[in-house]
Amino acid sequence: MNKQKLFKVLSALGVVFVIMIIISYAYTVQNRGEVIQQKVEVPAAFAKEFDRVLSRDRYVDMASATFMSPEKRRVNWQIFDGKYLLVNFWATWCAPCVLELPSLDRLQKKFDDTGLEVIAISVDTSLQHDDVTSFLEGRGIGRFAAYFDDVREVQKSTYMRGIPTSYLLDPKGRIMHVFEGDAAWDSPAAVSFFEEVLNIQ
Repeated sequence: MNKQKLFKVLSALGVVFVIMIIISYAYTVQNRGEVIQQKVEVPAAFAKEFDRVLSRDRYVDMASATFMSPEKRRVNWQIFDGKYLLVNFWATWCAPCVLELPSLDRLQKKFDDTGLEVIAISVDTSLQHDDVTSFLEGRGIGRFAAYFDDVREVQKSTYMRGIPTSYLLDPKGRIMHVFEGDAAWDSPAAVSFFEEVLNIQ
């Protein structure tokens, strides 16, 4: 093959490559999810308690996974459809996780029957569900925290840099905010934030 033919072939391949990139980008943009129209920003006074807060600009579904309920039934995110869901990931060996659980419990009680559900899922790998339940009972922490990732489905499907990490989902199971680190979940700033979230329904 002479240089002229080689140049033509390479040029054609280059054009095809550029077209493929354009199509791929267009497909990616089209499937990034709709833009969130009504978005409640996390107030600075609350956000500063965390290591990092990630807020979504577009709707992203929570990865599909099943886990154990406090009643030892296998459940998924769909049982919470229609409610805002704050899901906290914790473990018995994680001191900051355990310290923040009572404030999550108080937050749930404060917003009981308002459209906000608070749950905490243990990601302990060396314990059984009964061990986690006994741990919570011994510390007077409510059963809201007795959800258990028994077969590690949540951990495999949900990206977490560490724990505690909490996800706020909208009533359709889409991620609104990701909170990395621990906080006082029933502080005035936190309560004000959740009141604003519930008012956008």
